[in-house]
Amino acid sequence: MIRTHRLSALAFASIAGAVALASASAPAAAAGAIKAAYVEEVIPAKTYTGRMQVLNAVKTIGPGTGIFGVTSLTLTNFDTQPQQVFIFVPIFSGGGCGSGGSNVVGGTEPQMTVYVQPQSTLHLTYPTPMVINPFNNITCIAAEVTTLLHGGSVEIDVNGVIN
Repeated sequence: MIRTHRLSALAFASIAGAVALASASAPAAAAGAIKAAYVEEVIPAKTYTGRMQVLNAVKTIGPGTGIFGVTSLTLTNFDTQPQQVFIFVPIFSGGGCGSGGSNVVGGTEPQMTVYVQPQSTLHLTYPTPMVINPFNNITCIAAEVTTLLHGGSVEIDVNGVIN
């Protein structure tokens, strides 16, 4: 006796769908491998931490070279009055990062102004780093207190990654 098996239309559609799904995951797996390789390529080579005291002039700080991803800024106002602080990417007439405010002749993006309450700390975190690209081959950020200091200063701690 010979038996013949017949597949129902529903069973056939289920098998065809499973085969299609298995073949569709191959491009997704390849894309995942490409993405993993790309992520490994762009992970920063090293971390960066710096501190600057901002009094009555522009101060600059940074790695000097590479692409700088700022992950956090911590501003501490040691003055008895609230202080407005302008943070920007400096344009230098000469010198470079850390060479002093007299060499800063302008600024470019990213730029921000923050207001720090008297004798308090403001902590800014960037879950996706704020990217500082080199300007004229110098990777740096600058800060200036734009209000009148009353005997205190503003300290800025900069944390990030360099690629």
